[in-house]
Amino acid sequence: MRKVKVFDLDKIAAKQVLGGSVKPIISNKKGGTKTQSLDLGIFKPGEGLYPHIHPNSEEIYFVLRGKGTVFVGKRKKQLPIKENQVIYIPANMPHGVTNTSKEGELIIGFITTPGTEAAKYRIDKDIKVIGRKLLTGS
Repeated sequence: MRKVKVFDLDKIAAKQVLGGSVKPIISNKKGGTKTQSLDLGIFKPGEGLYPHIHPNSEEIYFVLRGKGTVFVGKRKKQLPIKENQVIYIPANMPHGVTNTSKEGELIIGFITTPGTEAAKYRIDKDIKVIGRKLLTGS
């Protein structure tokens, strides 16, 4: 029988993943769920996630706090995002995110289904990472 689980986010350590600070909350990799994963991205101004793909997984971004830019597709179309928005990203679509505010954190819940695979890098030559800032070419 499966149990209901409660997670205290203050007790979950953040890891550096794809260039950003992410708290892995629950996934099917560790037997916590059957078909999904939930991570929490916490990005300071200028921080974010490098462009990457999930070849077989869909992803949903739920913006809990702040504002930023999600870039999607091979041409890195830029979509402004803000608190209380939800963004759906199909499987195998290149995507990344950055906090574009001058102050304040960008906090996003990342829901991936099925969450069975690690993200794969897909950084093109016009993407440059300088320090902790993610800059896209025009």
